[in-house]
Amino acid sequence: MTIEQRLEQLEKRNKRLTVALTMTVVAMCAAVTMAATGEKDGVFDTVKARHILVTNDAGDIVVSLGANDGGDGVVWTQNPAGQVLINLGVDDGGDGLVRKYSATAKENGSTDGLVDLTSTKDLNGRVYKIARWGLVVLQFGKFASWIF
Repeated sequence: MTIEQRLEQLEKRNKRLTVALTMTVVAMCAAVTMAATGEKDGVFDTVKARHILVTNDAGDIVVSLGANDGGDGVVWTQNPAGQVLINLGVDDGGDGLVRKYSATAKENGSTDGLVDLTSTKDLNGRVYKIARWGLVVLQFGKFASWIF
């Protein structure tokens, strides 16, 4: 076999290998594309994350699960404008807390129409109703004061 014949044979083999490699890459890309456009729902036994955000169809965040600066778990629900409506978490004393904010809060800040369920320092339950100007107008619980 001459050098020219060997060179020609080598060029044909190189061309076949190049075609085979190209077809393999195309097949892999097709498989990845089909997997990415497949079913979006999944069933899991455990999901572990530092923060989970739930969005509506428009892409606005409406539910957020995460941790506060102290490392305690917190759940927020909010409207598409980003105003927090419900906050489940921990108060400054380390006790459970449920807060409901007014969706109409504007210039009055986050205390506009707030309802706050928490406990006192001596571990008694307490419910607050805070008026638009930030004052407690109603308080239920042991040793609660009534303000009208």
